[in-house]
Amino acid sequence: GEGRAFCSGLDLKDGQVLFNKKVPEEFQQFEYLQNKDKIKRAVIVQKLISQLMVTLRRIPQPVIAAIKGAAYGGGLTFAMAADIRIAGESAKFCNAFINIGLSGADCGSSYWLPRLIGFSRAAEFMYTGRVFNAQEADKIGFVSKVVPDDKVLYEALKIAKHILTKSPIGIRFTKDALNMNIDASSLESAIKLENRTQVICINAEDALEGVFATLEKRESKYDKW
Repeated sequence: GEGRAFCSGLDLKDGQVLFNKKVPEEFQQFEYLQNKDKIKRAVIVQKLISQLMVTLRRIPQPVIAAIKGAAYGGGLTFAMAADIRIAGESAKFCNAFINIGLSGADCGSSYWLPRLIGFSRAAEFMYTGRVFNAQEADKIGFVSKVVPDDKVLYEALKIAKHILTKSPIGIRFTKDALNMNIDASSLESAIKLENRTQVICINAEDALEGVFATLEKRESKYDKW
């Protein structure tokens, strides 16, 4: 996030366009808002926004969220869709949808929150819209680490640089496994996916490079992919 807040969610003034029967003149340029039926208009906008979270998970590289200030509503779900979350001391989190008369389940919140912090805590945040700070987020495992605000980006980049020392194919298949096995029906099915991807990795050039680099006590030099 850049500026004072990571992402404070929907601008309520702009959001009024979804509730008005007529689209204000300043929004006439957006073709998807021209539908006169406000329910159909809301469905279109809802799909556009929520698809961002799916797209974020489809990125083959790990995504690291560097969070300062507010991560509310859609901003919270945007952070949850990242692989790793680093929070500054000023970070505040809120599943804010319920606070403005909407369902507390939006943009994947009902999918990610229970998986990240457990059902009971997720239910509390989704039903109440309560704000929780960086320290609580760290305590319940919502973020990986809390650092001073001026170190947030540094810490995120430090982790990214460390990941870049690993095999590109290994990282990609690791993310694939995390995405697929979070919903695995059983340990056996999860291991079957891991076995297949590991056989591919074993037969890739990266594995040879990784083994020889370890034996020769040097840094691995992997080809880009």
